Amino acid sequence: MIASSWTLPNALSNYLEGENYFVYGVAFWLALIQVSIAASQVVLGILVLVWAYRIITKRVALVRLPIDTPILLYAGLSLAAALLSFHPIVSLVASKKLFLLLVPYLLVSSLRRKETLYSLVIVVVIMADLGALMGLWQYRFGALGGLNDRIHGFVGHYMTYSGLLMAVAVLATAQALHVNKHRGFFLASLALILPTLILTLTRSAWLGTLVAMVVLLFLRNWRLLVLVPAVAVVVGLLLPQEVERRLGSFASPDTSGWDRVYMLRAGAAMIGNHPLFGVGPEMVAEVYPIYVVPEASQHQNPHLHNNFVQIAAERGILCAIAWLWVVMLGFGASVVAYRRAAEDPVARGISAGAMGVVLSGFVAGLFEFNFGDSEFQMLFLFAMSLPWVLERARS
Repeated sequence: MIASSWTLPNALSNYLEGENYFVYGVAFWLALIQVSIAASQVVLGILVLVWAYRIITKRVALVRLPIDTPILLYAGLSLAAALLSFHPIVSLVASKKLFLLLVPYLLVSSLRRKETLYSLVIVVVIMADLGALMGLWQYRFGALGGLNDRIHGFVGHYMTYSGLLMAVAVLATAQALHVNKHRGFFLASLALILPTLILTLTRSAWLGTLVAMVVLLFLRNWRLLVLVPAVAVVVGLLLPQEVERRLGSFASPDTSGWDRVYMLRAGAAMIGNHPLFGVGPEMVAEVYPIYVVPEASQHQNPHLHNNFVQIAAERGILCAIAWLWVVMLGFGASVVAYRRAAEDPVARGISAGAMGVVLSGFVAGLFEFNFGDSEFQMLFLFAMSLPWVLERARS
């Protein structure tokens, strides 16, 4: 049974019976997220068109979700911020990412069974395994691994790569903790993904993963927390020098660490001057030199390395509050689903995974604008949708 989970066809065919063929497109889209952003967005665009046709022909119904109000507020305020931007055309083009907010509605209205969700999680983990193998190859044979030349797998940037590895590591951990079936597969995947994540040298992803895993272990059985220091000791003995130096920067912040503080100060100044609609999507990099503090070593930055501050600076405080509202509702839904699934290991593993991804993404987002990565945002929205699909399947 464990071996069967290593192949994508078996993983899908074992669990998708009873679903519409539309779900195979969803699986293909999820697989592509960790390989090619362009290809994944093309597939998602096709899925949205097919989904819209199915709604028009009444094959599926457009669902209402608890996030309806904050999603509409976020989208509306983002468009208003774009229209009032210093460069409206640039900001409106950047606003195409609002299209991704359809993901929860597409998934909840189209998926019907918890077994389907479990199968899709397997797809995501398998692709992360392949991405981790690619990253390890880059570290061993590709002359990558230093702070200025970090491994990045199949995607274009190490920050995106680390965010994806973080999310999938948390998903795999939740399944390994709650589902006996395929546990060997998930543990083997973690043995690939976690070392690769460490080698990305991305501190925000490390913190997000650590916090989420501690919470998941505590919820499963608080005694499992003894694994945390044990694993830390083993990892510490095996760390390469680059990782040791990066860990040391937590105790003694390096230049980039202090720059995070200076970015927040610059962001606060932007918000103070433009509290209602911000400076406009994609405009933070343009105006940053105006607001940069004298102590900062970098006078050019593409973003502010904090989700809430970045969104507030780009689109206004109300828009940032709407985004925070969405995240809180997603996390709350995963907690409710977890409690309701006390006697259902598969549903409990899925809901725990959703909880972990939302939590890890939020924690990492305190130090990185990970919501600005389309790849991470798609995987985040997929995970956030899982509790609502479970609720629909249960009822």
